[in-house]
Amino acid sequence: MQANFGKASLNWIAEHVGISVQLLRQWRQEPQFLLTMDWSKSIFSKAFQENLILNDYSMAQYYYMAAEISLLEESLRLTVRVPLNRRFVKLGRSLMSRHQNDLDLNNYDLRLFRRLFLFFLALDNHWSGSACHCIIEDFLTLARDVVWPLLNHNQWVGQELIFMLFAPSLRFFL
Repeated sequence: MQANFGKASLNWIAEHVGISVQLLRQWRQEPQFLLTMDWSKSIFSKAFQENLILNDYSMAQYYYMAAEISLLEESLRLTVRVPLNRRFVKLGRSLMSRHQNDLDLNNYDLRLFRRLFLFFLALDNHWSGSACHCIIEDFLTLARDVVWPLLNHNQWVGQELIFMLFAPSLRFFL
């Protein structure tokens, strides 16, 4: 993906992958490679979203994933970010409403909110944008005061929890 769409230079890719720059340049001009890249954008986006939604990661892993996403070509970044953003906003608003109306909060929804919150927090650090920044600010109180306590602090010990406890004061120094 980086060879065709990303911000990384061909020299950097060649060095890290162990193939020649000439081969990368040749691939970028072959119709089959270009067709494969177009096809793989949607496959990559769906696979990334599915992995993010279904799996828990450490804060370091969220930052790594966000860094990788921020290196991709803009249309591919948006293909990943927009559906996740929509889902995150819808879920966050639903949790806020349910909490305000003293309704039960589903454990799956709490866990999914945590995953998306941490991902967007990391993504805002690498690929800052007003939409991402506002969402994090809008949902920071929900995350800190509702979601994390309901998920049981013992379940979320470590770097993620420490980061969340200090997020309001550290955010602007990242």
